[in-house]
Amino acid sequence: MHRSGGVGNGMRRTGMKRSLAALTLVGLSSGAAHAQSSVSLYGSLDGGLRNLVNGTKAGGAALTMASNGVYKSNRWGFVGTEDLGGGYYVRLNLEAGYVLATGANSSTTNQIFQRNSTLGFGGPFGRVDMGHQFTLQHRLIKEFEPFDLDYLQVTEAAAISGGTSGRDDNAFYYHGDFGPWTARADYAPGGVPGSLASGSMIAAGFNYHPGGFNFGAGYTRRSVPVPSTSSAYFGNDQYTAGGGVTFGPVEMMGGYSLVMQAVPSNMAGRTRNQYMWGGVRYHATPFFNVTGAYYDNKNTTNGVDGRKGVAILGVTYALSKRTLLYADIDYTHFTGGYVTNATLNPSLHEKQTGVSFGMNHWF
Repeated sequence: MHRSGGVGNGMRRTGMKRSLAALTLVGLSSGAAHAQSSVSLYGSLDGGLRNLVNGTKAGGAALTMASNGVYKSNRWGFVGTEDLGGGYYVRLNLEAGYVLATGANSSTTNQIFQRNSTLGFGGPFGRVDMGHQFTLQHRLIKEFEPFDLDYLQVTEAAAISGGTSGRDDNAFYYHGDFGPWTARADYAPGGVPGSLASGSMIAAGFNYHPGGFNFGAGYTRRSVPVPSTSSAYFGNDQYTAGGGVTFGPVEMMGGYSLVMQAVPSNMAGRTRNQYMWGGVRYHATPFFNVTGAYYDNKNTTNGVDGRKGVAILGVTYALSKRTLLYADIDYTHFTGGYVTNATLNPSLHEKQTGVSFGMNHWF
């Protein structure tokens, strides 16, 4: 009897140990399922030819391989998420650009992830991303930009986006979707010693898209530091609004943006940039699309007026879900101060005509 009782106690102890081990494994596996994470590699390859008549000072045509991408900029990157449970998550994104013809980094400042470098936290309230990222303006106009921010070398969308190549450093960006409404806010500290305002940026905006039409508006305030000073800055204000409407396979959209830049009293002049644009997209078939648009930019600097108009017609044909062929023809006309501005018009010709065609692949 004593012997059998000893065996029974031993079996009970062994059973308890196994039960505890099983519960521990269940707990660990539950925690692992509760906080799952993933990282994905993605990218875009865009190659083709572009011919620009009057693209050089001599007046000849400039034929290039367009290896930085005419339709879409070449890029590769990582996007990762970690599920924290309860609808909350952590998100990261690193994105670099490259030159298709040589494989070189497309950054002129030797940045690796010059296109995007963010870490964010999201949940039912929305999402906050921190780091080097697209401006609020860039995200705002995407919903009523005729080419959906493609052909950025040709259209004026990159200039409308503002920032440095349409991006801000040291930025905290908030995005929240609430039914048909999207709320946006952006802030970047200046990091200029001795001045809280100098170098800073603050912005707010929204998009409303209930279906069939959309509307958006936003405001950005930049305090651009004056070179060789510790506290003086240019006050730069940008106001933007636009929208679109859909009729079956046809989408019509347009927008307006005004940028006003004041300067300190010891520097002359005032800059005013006005942008207007409109366009039509026609989804002829599930594979074939046609888009036409016109962009107008009127600039006043130090009392000198200049104007730039860009008309562009583009077509795409999808070979698959990830590969498409594209082609465009565009015409640019400079007047006033823009004709002699070598920064904005390197060829210094009043009129330029461009033709592009190529292939784009996403992975």
